[in-house]
Amino acid sequence: MTSLLTNISAMTALTTLKGINSQLDATSNRVSTGQRVSTAADNAAYWSIATTVRTDNASLSAVKDSLGLGSSAVDTAYNGLNSILSDMQNLRAKLQTALQPGVDRAKVQTEIKAIQDKMKATADSSTSSGQNWLSVDSSAANTSYQATQNVVAGFSRASSGNVTFSMIGVDVNAIKLYDVNASSITTAATAGQVFGSTSLTGTAAFRPADATPANRGTADFSGTNEVAFSLTLGDGTTTATIRLNSSTLSSAAANLSRVTTTEFLQAINNQIAADTTTTPLAGKVSASLDTAGRLTFTTTATGSGNDAQVTILNVAASGSNALIDVGFGAGTPAATDARTGKGTAAGTATGKGILDTVDSGTTFSLATINISSLVGTAGDTALGNIITQVEKAIAKVTDAGTKLGASKTQIDGQKTFVDTLMKANDRTIGILVDADIEEESTKLKALQTQQQLAVQALSIANSGSQTVLSLFR
Repeated sequence: MTSLLTNISAMTALTTLKGINSQLDATSNRVSTGQRVSTAADNAAYWSIATTVRTDNASLSAVKDSLGLGSSAVDTAYNGLNSILSDMQNLRAKLQTALQPGVDRAKVQTEIKAIQDKMKATADSSTSSGQNWLSVDSSAANTSYQATQNVVAGFSRASSGNVTFSMIGVDVNAIKLYDVNASSITTAATAGQVFGSTSLTGTAAFRPADATPANRGTADFSGTNEVAFSLTLGDGTTTATIRLNSSTLSSAAANLSRVTTTEFLQAINNQIAADTTTTPLAGKVSASLDTAGRLTFTTTATGSGNDAQVTILNVAASGSNALIDVGFGAGTPAATDARTGKGTAAGTATGKGILDTVDSGTTFSLATINISSLVGTAGDTALGNIITQVEKAIAKVTDAGTKLGASKTQIDGQKTFVDTLMKANDRTIGILVDADIEEESTKLKALQTQQQLAVQALSIANSGSQTVLSLFR
C-alpha cells in the first residue's frame, strides 16, 4: 500500500540515519579525543573514578615538586658541609704544623684566619630557596627559624575521603655549623617513642599501589591477616599484647576489607585502654602517626624514668592467621629484635652550632681559634688540646654529613616511589577511559559507509510519492 500521508519507508530510513549519525558523532569524538569516556554522560562511574585518580595525581605531582625542592636544599647543605669538612682537615694540618719547633705561629695564624673566613663564607652562602641549614639564627626573636625542616614526602587518600600527608624531617639543630643565638636553650623532658620503619600507608599491608584506587591507603582484614605485637614499659612489669585481626577490628572499622589508618589506630588504642593485666598499659602509652606517617608508640610520662621507656616486639600469629608488616616486621623475631624508645630528662643545650660553640677547655670555638700567642710548654699543651677539639668537630661535621646523606637517600627513594605511583595512576586512568583507536577508526569507516547508504535509502523512500503522481498524467 502506498500512502500520500504516511511514508513509512522514509520514516524508517530517517530513523536509521539518525541512529547512524549519533553513533558516528560518538565514534568521531572518541577518535578526536582519544577517550571512550570523556564526560560523565559516557560512563558516570568510570568518569568519577578517573577524575579522582587525576586529582590524586595532581597532588602527587605537587609532592614530587616538594621532594625536588627538599632534595635541592639537602644537596646544598651537604655540598657546603663537604667543602667545610675539607677546610677543617686543612685547619688540622696547619695546627699540626704549628706544633713543630721553630714555626712562627703568628704566620700560621694568618693562614688559619683565612680558613676560618672561608668556612664562614661557605656556610653563609649555602642557601637554597631562601633556606640555610648551616648558618642559622635560632633566637626566639627569629620566628621563621624551624629546628626541624619538614619535606612533604607522601600523599594518601583514605576511602572515607580523609587526606593525609607524610613528612621527612631534617634536624637542623643537629647539623647547623653557625648560630647567631648565643643563649642556652632549655630542653624539655621527652617521652619514650618507638617508630615504625616506614610510613604506614607506604607498607604493603596498606596497598599503596593497588590496582583499585579505593583500596590504596587501606588494609584488608576481612580474611586471616593479623598484626600482633607486645608493648612493654621500661620496668618490665607493665606489658600487654596487641592483636589486630578481623575479630578485634570489627568494632572500629566500617569495612574490614578497607581498614583506614584512623580506624587502625583507634583499634590499637582501644585495646590499650581495655588492657586488664595486673599492671595495665591504659593511660601510659598511645599509638599515633608521626610527621613521616610512621606508626608510633609514645609514653604519657616524660623524662628518663621507667614509665618513659617503651619496647615493642612481634609475637606469633594466632591460629592460621598470617602476620602482616605495618612497619615493625611481620615475623616472630628473637628478643634481640625488640625496638625500644627512651625518654630524656629536661636540661639545657648550647644555642650555638658545631663551629662556633666555645670549648670550655680551650676557651675557643673553631671560628675563633687563635694560636699566635701560644708559646712554651703551656702553649704546646694548649695547641694539642685545640687539635683534639678540631678532631672532635670533624667527627661531628662528618656525622652531620651522614645525617644529610641519609635524608637525601630517603628523599630520592620517595621521589622514585611517587613517580612510580603516578605512572600506575596514569595506567589506571588509561584502562578506564582511553579508547582503542584502531577499533574506533575501523568503526568510523564502517559508520561513514552506513551513513551514505542510509542517505541513499532515504532518497529512494522519498521518491515513492513522485511515482504516484505519474499515474495522474
